[in-house]
Amino acid sequence: MAYYAITYVYAAPEEQAKYRPAHREYLGSQIEAGNLIVSGPLLDGETPAGALLIAKVDSVEAAEKLVAGDPMNIGGAVLSHTVTEWNPVLGTI
Repeated sequence: MAYYAITYVYAAPEEQAKYRPAHREYLGSQIEAGNLIVSGPLLDGETPAGALLIAKVDSVEAAEKLVAGDPMNIGGAVLSHTVTEWNPVLGTI
């Protein structure tokens, strides 16, 4: 298993709002399945401008699959995303 930092860039807040309940439910299911460690918005003031997710999966393809299944992405409220393998050196997870 490897860790992956996933970043999202979001569309306008009204677009995000359409998908937020399903997005949170989906990410919660990924946490329960052990595929996602943590997630949360990247803020521009008080407005979510994007998100940071830390996944623990077997491959970059599995991380991309996690993104592909996210209702926020499916609905078009994720304008772009990145997936980067992450090597935590200090701290605890």
